Amino acid sequence: MPFRSQTTTEPSVSAALALLAVGNAEKAAEMLRGLLRDNSADAEAWHAMACVARAGGENQSAVGLAGRAIQISPEPHFHITLGLALLALGHQEAARAAVHVAVLGTPRDPRAHQAMAEVLEAQGRVDDAGQALRNALRLRPLEAVRHLELAAFLARHGQTGEAVSVSEKAVALAPQDTFTQNQHALLLERTGRMAEAEPYFAAVAAALPHDAAALANYGAALFSTGAFETARSVLEEAIALRSDSAETRGNLGLVLMALGALPQAAEELKAAHKLRPEDVRLAVNYGTVLADLGRRDEAEALFRNGMASAASEQDRARAVFNLGTLLLAEGRFHEGWLRFEARKLILPAGRTENLPSWNGQPQQAPVLIYAEQGLGDTLQFLRYVLPAAARAPVILAVPDGLQTLVAATAYGQHPKVTVLPVRAKAQDLGAIAACSLLSLPHVLGLDAPLPWQNVCDPEIWADTDTQSDDETPFKVGLCWSGNPNYRFDRRRSLTPDVLAPLAHVEGLSFQSLQKQGALPDFPVTPLPEGDMLVTARVIAGLDVVITVDTVIAHLAGMMGKPVWLLNRFGGDWRWEKGSTAIGADGQPHNLWYPSLRVFGQSEPGEGASPWQQPVEAVTQALRALVRESAGRRLLRQKTPL
Repeated sequence: MPFRSQTTTEPSVSAALALLAVGNAEKAAEMLRGLLRDNSADAEAWHAMACVARAGGENQSAVGLAGRAIQISPEPHFHITLGLALLALGHQEAARAAVHVAVLGTPRDPRAHQAMAEVLEAQGRVDDAGQALRNALRLRPLEAVRHLELAAFLARHGQTGEAVSVSEKAVALAPQDTFTQNQHALLLERTGRMAEAEPYFAAVAAALPHDAAALANYGAALFSTGAFETARSVLEEAIALRSDSAETRGNLGLVLMALGALPQAAEELKAAHKLRPEDVRLAVNYGTVLADLGRRDEAEALFRNGMASAASEQDRARAVFNLGTLLLAEGRFHEGWLRFEARKLILPAGRTENLPSWNGQPQQAPVLIYAEQGLGDTLQFLRYVLPAAARAPVILAVPDGLQTLVAATAYGQHPKVTVLPVRAKAQDLGAIAACSLLSLPHVLGLDAPLPWQNVCDPEIWADTDTQSDDETPFKVGLCWSGNPNYRFDRRRSLTPDVLAPLAHVEGLSFQSLQKQGALPDFPVTPLPEGDMLVTARVIAGLDVVITVDTVIAHLAGMMGKPVWLLNRFGGDWRWEKGSTAIGADGQPHNLWYPSLRVFGQSEPGEGASPWQQPVEAVTQALRALVRESAGRRLLRQKTPL
């Protein structure tokens, strides 16, 4: 019969293990040494000492202590501790043999199956490890921890959908358990479902209000859901508790960037980079805010260091891509287009149909040219379709909402261009290669921006009912917000009340150029339902378009319509000096759209304040334009027929 320690010592061993469980290993070891002085044959005490050693990372000592316990009394759970210590030391087969003894001795102990799963996974026997975890779960189906262990295993091996389902069962079993909520939230975060993770991180932070990690996770979740003000407050609390967390300070920097507080963002991102200078991701984030602040030389150095580092492919790609956008903003297009190609490694793949990439060489078979990223990018880069068509027949794939618009332009009507119908496949039309619209400048070797050409025929697509005459007011199109899902939309969009000064300009009528929203201070004609061609027909009847940085700026610019861009500080590369030239009139002109005029913020900041100066400038320009228009009308009225 195996030796059992005296019942008088069992509560003390249990008390020592309880101390270990709450992190007081030193006190636990002191208590156990006292027990062993009184009774050196206490197997449970020797085993508990092995547990203390394992907790402190002293696995070699743990092997000896667990072996001593087994010599006295070969309890199956002693073999679990021995096996896990051997595994930590890299002795995988010896570990499997030890844990196998535990499985045979107590086949209904889920801890034995859990330990076996760890050993088998380390040996690369993934299927067997998964089965061992399921065995443990079947033995204790009402224990949340068993579901969590299986969920974590599934996530590690790419089975994220099933992992989340298993983790949800753990939460259902222990809905108030902080550890379970935190593990489930971390799994949701790992699978990119941060909006779903946010309530669980919130519950953990509420349960642990003085835990810096809990607050940091909650703040990161709030940032991902767009709750920037609350995220800032929570992350500041986390930093007050622990100021040396690079991740937390980096996240606060990104929140401040999204809010427009760029100088403060730079301070936080600089601190994060200083705390972990080898982290390319943090360096790239710091470089990004420096570029937005106009400190491009410093930003370029950070990006180039990142692309030459030994970081992951994803982090290096981010460094290269950000370098590309910086170079494009500077007008250094040759290298800029090359580095811009790195976006393919970090953004979702376009509609390639798994065709090989086209390198720009002439060929007789068609090439699939596909759109990627936003609608504005598509409209801007359409100009490269015609030089591409000079080298190969083009099958052009654009988003559904642009189909009829593109078909009404010179791009869609060119004899060597076929606009790919919705749900059709380019391969069925003979395509043998593919190229992104945004890659065309690079593969065609066209360094400078391709000059704007009038590709829109008013006779085909203008809405004659909206055309101005001498009796109608001056017509102004307005677009004040973009896609709210864009991380920095708070900086590029504005609230309708910011445009209130425009209401004081006499002789105007206003047309909305966005599907939702209204201006409270003056009437605006709503935008008719329909695709982008419908919007273009509305724009054709306007005198000027005033817009933030959205597809409307590109559409009006492509049409040659006067378009005034309200641009954020640190705006997009295509509105920067590298895409600007001084015209014969001494005024700056955008190289992509000559009819576009930029009214930019003079300094960064949060909320409406940075918009006051550019909106005032637009208001004064409108007054001048109305006076000029009125003068022309008066001249026409006085001129004899």
